[in-house]
Amino acid sequence: MKLPKALNEATAGAALKYHIKRALERSHSISEFSKQLELSAQNAKFSNNTLKIIEELNNGVKSASEEIKAKAHDFSNEKLTNEQIKDLLNNAEIPTSGRDAIIFGVNNLNPEIVEFMHQNNKKMIIEKASNKELELLKDANFRHPENIRASLDHDAISHILKRHGVNSVNVRNGEIPITNEDIANYRYIVNNADAILRTLDKYDKEAITAFKQINGYAVVVEQAINKKNELALKTMFKSKGDYKNNEVYKEFSSTSLDADAKVRHRLSSYSGATENSTQKPLTDQEDLLKTQENLNASTQEPNHLSPLEQANAEKLAKLESEKLESEQEFLKAKEQENKRKEALKKKLEHERGNAGNIESQTKIEVGEDIPTQTQTQLPKSRVRLNEREIYDLDYAIVKAKDLKPSFTTGGTQKRTDMNEEQIKSIAENFDPKKIFGSGGFEDLPIILHDGQVIAGNHRIQGMLNFTPKSRFAYEKAIKEYYHIELKPDELLVRVPHNRLNNTEINNLAASSNQGRFNSESDHAIAVLSHYEAKLKELDQKLDADSIYSLKNIVAKNLNFDKATHPNVGDSNLALLMFNMPRTKTQGIELLNRWQKEFSNDIKSYEKVKKMFVDNAGSFHNLIHDMNFPKVSLNAYLSDIMDRSFANLKNYQSTSESLKDLSEKFYKTSSLEMFEKSEQGSSDISEILGGAIARFARFDDPSKALFEALRSDNIKKGLKDFKIADEAKDMFNPDSKEFKDIDIYDFTHYLLMVSREPNENNPTLKRLVEAVKDMQKESEKGIKEVSKKSAEESEIKERAFKVIEDKEAFLKDLNAIKPTPLPKEIDTDSFLNAFNGVENKENFIKHLKSKPDSSHRLAYLHLVEPTLKEPDITLIFKDKGKEVKKEHIKAFKGDPKTIYYFLVTQDNDSKLITGLKVKPIYIKAEIDKADIIHSFIPQARTLKE
Repeated sequence: MKLPKALNEATAGAALKYHIKRALERSHSISEFSKQLELSAQNAKFSNNTLKIIEELNNGVKSASEEIKAKAHDFSNEKLTNEQIKDLLNNAEIPTSGRDAIIFGVNNLNPEIVEFMHQNNKKMIIEKASNKELELLKDANFRHPENIRASLDHDAISHILKRHGVNSVNVRNGEIPITNEDIANYRYIVNNADAILRTLDKYDKEAITAFKQINGYAVVVEQAINKKNELALKTMFKSKGDYKNNEVYKEFSSTSLDADAKVRHRLSSYSGATENSTQKPLTDQEDLLKTQENLNASTQEPNHLSPLEQANAEKLAKLESEKLESEQEFLKAKEQENKRKEALKKKLEHERGNAGNIESQTKIEVGEDIPTQTQTQLPKSRVRLNEREIYDLDYAIVKAKDLKPSFTTGGTQKRTDMNEEQIKSIAENFDPKKIFGSGGFEDLPIILHDGQVIAGNHRIQGMLNFTPKSRFAYEKAIKEYYHIELKPDELLVRVPHNRLNNTEINNLAASSNQGRFNSESDHAIAVLSHYEAKLKELDQKLDADSIYSLKNIVAKNLNFDKATHPNVGDSNLALLMFNMPRTKTQGIELLNRWQKEFSNDIKSYEKVKKMFVDNAGSFHNLIHDMNFPKVSLNAYLSDIMDRSFANLKNYQSTSESLKDLSEKFYKTSSLEMFEKSEQGSSDISEILGGAIARFARFDDPSKALFEALRSDNIKKGLKDFKIADEAKDMFNPDSKEFKDIDIYDFTHYLLMVSREPNENNPTLKRLVEAVKDMQKESEKGIKEVSKKSAEESEIKERAFKVIEDKEAFLKDLNAIKPTPLPKEIDTDSFLNAFNGVENKENFIKHLKSKPDSSHRLAYLHLVEPTLKEPDITLIFKDKGKEVKKEHIKAFKGDPKTIYYFLVTQDNDSKLITGLKVKPIYIKAEIDKADIIHSFIPQARTLKE
């Protein structure tokens, strides 16, 4: 600050120096200093010359003060770091409104700062209102319109994200979401808007609405003047389509607003999303706004309620609002649950592979009924599965040749082995006492109406192989027990009284084997079918803090017969089998094989089997754990169990197993092993099997594996072994979040978990490196497949022009460059080659039905190129709705001949007809069309 020269002159005097010193001592700010000095000048009787010095001094101080203040509070032209911005926002001594508030500038508003303001309840002044905004508000009676500044605060951000953010109802209903980045750029939208309009809200407050077209949607931004004379952001959203078709734009662009205008609107209603039909509670400004029609109706009916009536009305309104809010929360929760189930469905499709082919889910094909003679004179037999599943059976005589016993897995058969000794015993030494009168499934065989066997395959096969001696004993017993004389080619069986559905047949077939299993696999199939209905309902994670608790929770959830105690072993075995894919080593089949392999060491077999069965709930939880959407052991489960058995069988110790795996997979001389996906899957399954087999050597294998598969422990291990973390490391582009890990990362984790803290194992390190190599090759293969798929599926977008002036288009049609005639094709070739439409067979029939069918069929080879790359497309509407399209294309036969071919499609893209037409016909169709798309590059008139 430059002081007046006179201050140094003797004329200033000692008195003036004294008053300046006292003003400085009493002042804490520049403005206080000026006031103190002015008061001193008034009280002291200074000469005019001295008063002039004081005035100059104050003016200099004031000028300097304003310069310093402006520089300290306007960062419009300065780029601050995010930390500097946050420090300023956190400084409570800096005002957030008024003339002394900081102007941060648009260059200092970014997504991170938007999130900071949202989380910390902050506000910022961004910039002065634009000339366009001030022009729109020039008659709005503002105080100091030149000082109006745009502001953004926590409430606006919260409101926008709640109504239009990624988790909002509007977005779930189809609206494009608003992000922090969009909010950070809102002033750019306003300043570069395609249109900006003035509106008034419900409270007659000025508002500015800006529209900016971006690709296929418009961004709509609403600002309103607040009590502090600021142009504050109120809401913003993305509206699908052209902004000129937006209802807000159409309403207000045609409305001339002055300072007295009273137009109301619901901005959010026009955001392009389909609104939920459930009424929402009136919680904010957008909900409180009404349509003009409702507003007019309400203003015509004055309120004549008494205070008591008014209070009751408000109470009812509040209750209704709370009810609606509760309903909305319910709908929101339901929507989230549906999303969870949809995500889970996609995860299951990946993880279970062909698990839908498991025997319990095989649809049984029931054929035509075989001839039967129902024995109505006999009382019905009955089989009971549980308290609610009881089936009545009729006795019937059938021809032996019509019966269809089966010993291959599938259909009604729930066994994997045939007991030849049992069949031979029945055929050669039939003992009626072992069958007749036994009751339940042990009695006469039970068949379906088409001759398939539900229960008693061995019995029927034995009866079909009867020796004369056994046949005589059989017929004699039938006559004694049932008073029926059979012909030599007849057998007496039982048939369900009522027709059974697929599930009932499966349940009966599986239950018939209970307690009579010939093998481990028979047992697995039986329990799988027995619990099938409950298994399909089990779609939630099972929270348990111990392996004992988990096993019992599984049993409790699958138990449908409350009269019996839950069977822990059978229910967990069923769940394990349910989650296994149908592969060459399907769990159901490999149990038999490994039981035989371990015939001399049955304890080791039981140890591995028990570890897997006990952890059926752990594998189930991995399916439902959306923390790891790309990982579950279920897709590999049968292979893993197979390799676990093999690992324990072939290696005396874990170290031997790891060493062998390491030597097999680490730095192989060729990467051919990775080229086939089946081989890659097999390799990782082998390593996974080795990793899990290690737990079978623990003192308590089931508990050890349970702890390793718990979600929280997986997260901890992924973090400890630097495989993944909650969030990506910004300094490491290869880092992963938990949600991004795949089966290779999971294998890495399983190899490392539950080891000694300082274990130094070179073999393990090499095996981990092998897994990483597999992962890289897998990712490379996925990228190549995705690239190829994208290239194959890519549809070339063709630019077209929408013709608005038909007359000009008809007079000077764009030049069509005729396409050379393609090779002719017959009807069969057309049907085999053209997959563009679903009704091509009916299309051919239609052409054949026409009087000129031979003429039309001769041009079949022009249909596909005309549909795919037309020169002109004509769109026809009826009552505003598109009803058909006509595609026209020119073909060149010889230098002097041009064919014009027309193909008609309905609104569902089904072919209607195709025919060669003349230019005059095309012109007539163009004249009738509602919309014309021209793909023609240059203008040229069609030849008549």
